[in-house]
Amino acid sequence: MWTEYDVDPAALYDDLATLIRHGLRQSSGPGIVLERIVVSGIFGLFKRSGAPVSTATLQTMHEAMAYWGPDGSGMWHDGPMGLGHLLLYNTPEARHEQLPRWYPEYRLAFTAEARIDNRDELCDSFEISHAARPRTPDGSLILRAYLKWGEDCPDYLLGDWSFAVWRPDDRRLFLARDHHGNTALYYYLDERCLAFASCKKALLALPDVTPTLNELRLAQILVSWPGDGTQTVHEAILRLPPAHTLTVTPERVKKHRYWALEDTPPLLLKSDEAYVEGFLDVFTEAVRCRLRSYRPVGVTLSGGLDSGAVTAVAARELHKQGQRLPAFNSVPVYDSSNTSGRNRFGDERPLATATAEAAGNVDLTFIHAENVSLVTSIQHAIELHDAPGHAAANQFWIISLFQAVQRHGLGTLLSGQGGNATISWPGLKEPPSLTVLLEKQAYRQVFTQMLLHPLVPTRLLRRYRLWRKEGTWRWPEQPWLDYSAIHPNWARQLDLTTRMADAGHDPHFLNEWSNSRQARYAIIRPGSHFGGALWAEKSAGYNVEGRDPTVDKRVMMFCLAIPDTVYQERDGVDRRLIRQSMQGLLPDEVRLNQRRGFQAADIGHRVLQQTAEVHAALDELATCEPARQVLDLERMALVLHAAESRIDQDTTKKIIAILLRGLAVGMFLAQQQDGH
Repeated sequence: MWTEYDVDPAALYDDLATLIRHGLRQSSGPGIVLERIVVSGIFGLFKRSGAPVSTATLQTMHEAMAYWGPDGSGMWHDGPMGLGHLLLYNTPEARHEQLPRWYPEYRLAFTAEARIDNRDELCDSFEISHAARPRTPDGSLILRAYLKWGEDCPDYLLGDWSFAVWRPDDRRLFLARDHHGNTALYYYLDERCLAFASCKKALLALPDVTPTLNELRLAQILVSWPGDGTQTVHEAILRLPPAHTLTVTPERVKKHRYWALEDTPPLLLKSDEAYVEGFLDVFTEAVRCRLRSYRPVGVTLSGGLDSGAVTAVAARELHKQGQRLPAFNSVPVYDSSNTSGRNRFGDERPLATATAEAAGNVDLTFIHAENVSLVTSIQHAIELHDAPGHAAANQFWIISLFQAVQRHGLGTLLSGQGGNATISWPGLKEPPSLTVLLEKQAYRQVFTQMLLHPLVPTRLLRRYRLWRKEGTWRWPEQPWLDYSAIHPNWARQLDLTTRMADAGHDPHFLNEWSNSRQARYAIIRPGSHFGGALWAEKSAGYNVEGRDPTVDKRVMMFCLAIPDTVYQERDGVDRRLIRQSMQGLLPDEVRLNQRRGFQAADIGHRVLQQTAEVHAALDELATCEPARQVLDLERMALVLHAAESRIDQDTTKKIIAILLRGLAVGMFLAQQQDGH
């Protein structure tokens, strides 16, 4: 079944912004339901000085992020420690969750937000009877794991989770976050206290937290520099990275990375068929366990392989239970044929429809978002994340998609966002052997492959690549001019070029990886990825929990362990693992398609339709002193002027990278100046 679906969120921003700021639950009127905004959250405050935590301070944190917990909340405090929990019925067992709790028999206090995917394994280990398992929430399993394995317990947990354990006898607070960071966990730390929360609003509400802006992080957003995954746009607030724990006492602080994808050992099987069979076993389980939901499950469905694979497997599993799978596809309103580029396409309807038809029990909804304000959508995203976003140009369709999901009454939204470097990796072509290179007298390649790559540091390699391309060893003073709205003078004040070079970031993105794993780590960013936190924050504004099986720990390990030859192009077909695995599950027109989709391909035409509003936003930024310092507003205006003359691939790229991303940073700065 297919439906044409359109939304008009004209009133959404004001209502939702008020809701977020004040932690209220309300209905905003017909068609937009905000009273069941979900995604569990945790928060806490540890007075390292020994001073008691007050109820009023905990209540301040709770109220700032109250919209994270529609199904209940709780607080506990004693002496220098206070803990809080905001409850979402994300799984059937979550109805029995009662957190935070003090356990006198163990002399500890505990709180968590969690979906544990290896429940059966843990229940067997803890000898929990089958009759008791439906009444055993996931938080209880984490606590039992902690009691059995101590601070090594994250090694035994699968799923998306974060938790806190307080041991008053040792005055020791222990925090942990899941392997790929699909939950959010932020903290503020000084010699007097540690405050933590799933939502930055709870920390920004504290009187001790001064919201000083992190200028380097703002610059990184503007120039597409990912950063270290720890820094946020607020100097005082840090993000606990994925696969990390944090232990805090009055005397010391210890941050520890408990798992590294990079340590995954090789896995060699007998045949291509064995790799396909092994992958399907692991991937199917990753999808299946993410179907355990208190409310119905939906999926984002593009025309590609990643979301297509998630949809096909999820639909097959739900079919066994006699259930259908709602799917959502964002489509352009305007012709995008001249903006997508070669081997790209903007309208994914035909391929998404083919995937839905092949599954048989998928109900596909098309999202047009033709009435969504680009400026309002960017402001809405700033409210949700307390930060400007790198993907500002995508916010208009994300709003519409989440509203559609909300209207359908779903509780879980599956996606395949992390698949590019895992399930659908294309493989890197192996360099020729030394013998072949010598036979061809390719001495330059011998030097590069055998000496340069293995022995020379990455930073120097990037300088060498720049020399090959530009004929100079020095980065240009402003190497990001083609794709950033950053003001040149402000970039010089930050000494941005030098800081990039010192950190090993290549502003030209001339990545010539010496091996496949390095290339994939650059995409996955194990131990520093922050996309999962953004997804959790986005989900907190709507009636849904986002889940991505393509970054399941088991899936990532399997996909990184097998030889790159399993993925590499053969007979003109790349990404062979996913294409072979989906035979019989995806239609061949999708499974063998070589083109890739382009999100927001008609963004230029949408800007033209809203030119007056975009001009007004730029005029407002011209009255904001911080925005004038940070942004090249004249350059942003030139991009808009060029778009008014023509819409093509070049202007589309500049609208995305310069105009709208710059607008997001400027609107955030204006908001901070106004004290919001």
